[in-house]
Amino acid sequence: MPRGIPEYTDHGVLHSNNVLRYIRDIMKEYPVELSEEERFILAICSFLHDIGCIVGREKHNERTITILSRKQFDFIRFLLGQTRYRALECVIIAHCRSFDLSKVPNDPSPEIRLKLISALFRLADACDVSAVRIKRVLLEVLIDEHLLDQKSEEIWKSHLQIENVLIKEHKIKPQIYDKKLAEPCLANMREELTSINLTLSELGHPVFILEPDVVKESILERP
Repeated sequence: MPRGIPEYTDHGVLHSNNVLRYIRDIMKEYPVELSEEERFILAICSFLHDIGCIVGREKHNERTITILSRKQFDFIRFLLGQTRYRALECVIIAHCRSFDLSKVPNDPSPEIRLKLISALFRLADACDVSAVRIKRVLLEVLIDEHLLDQKSEEIWKSHLQIENVLIKEHKIKPQIYDKKLAEPCLANMREELTSINLTLSELGHPVFILEPDVVKESILERP
């Protein structure tokens, strides 16, 4: 979990489980069959990709690789082997929006298509934007204490407007309460999709379309 304000959105096990769920949904809905090796790499990355947030959000993808290179994690390299571990490093590095997906290296083996799984993993990570990422009571405290700048406050409140994100075939469908308040998160998703779709298109695969659905908010239906 990141320690610095305003970095309080969840990057722990709950986030990892949600990313894994979106990976499952993508594999179920997207008309591209993934190999067992690719599925395995995506699953492992869902639980390891954000551990650099222990230090901070800035360059946390690179910090994750640095942490995993420590002697304490030799067992991971031993269990995965050189090819799988190289793929894991590439997917983790590429999951941040600041990374240019065109710079993902060539595939390490016929069973692992790095550009494809890096793009799909980034999509799964970007889909976890619902209200479960935010603790409402913590948001209220931070606002009362004037500890959030305007941009951070807008993003936090934006998360609270998203009930869930559904994946139907090649469509990403955020279930939102208020379209205007949800816009900061939706804008981030559109930016991510621009990069992801460019890679998928170059690979000859279908691109994803963002289609938000406005749903009725109910206290009984809150995530």
